[in-house]
Amino acid sequence: MRLLLCLLLLGPGRPLVYWGATPPVIVAERETGGEVARVTEVHARRDAADLVVRFSFDRPVASTLQLADGTPVSGRLSAVLYFDTDDDRGTGLEADPTDLRKGADRRLEIGVMYVGDDPSEGRDKQAVITATLWSLKPGGSRRTLWRTDAGADPGRVSAYSEWLDLRIPVAVLDLAPKARLVLADGSRCWGGSLPD
Repeated sequence: MRLLLCLLLLGPGRPLVYWGATPPVIVAERETGGEVARVTEVHARRDAADLVVRFSFDRPVASTLQLADGTPVSGRLSAVLYFDTDDDRGTGLEADPTDLRKGADRRLEIGVMYVGDDPSEGRDKQAVITATLWSLKPGGSRRTLWRTDAGADPGRVSAYSEWLDLRIPVAVLDLAPKARLVLADGSRCWGGSLPD
């Protein structure tokens, strides 16, 4: 109950942009079931100084943040999205030529982190949706470029129903007019391109 109250205090969740009939840039084939929520579609588009990304999951996001008894948990929702910001597979991440991630220079990870209670601050235990963006070097090393979470910045992270919308500052992505996106889930990958 307290987790539900905390989620309500963060806002009921609503789209960060109006998506209308915008087609997804990536559609992933999924097997149903399992404990961890998986991405089925990715929508993305530029909006002023941000890139707005919508992850569509195979179940309501709120159900991934807690167990049946209401205990908040981490690790039950995840998404990894790679960006080849210049659409040049010869720069960025080194990989097998058949690997869609080859040439990617940014990696975005969405997850859920358990935060314990803190009576001195009047905070109950909760599960918080996090987003972290890294730059990738050819050898695989990475550096954190940007990080946010739903508690710190609800204007950048919004979860509702089976969707999670995220606003990423375009400046940290350094996107060229054309960019490739790659959704990764273990060894499986699906690719797409940003619309003009």
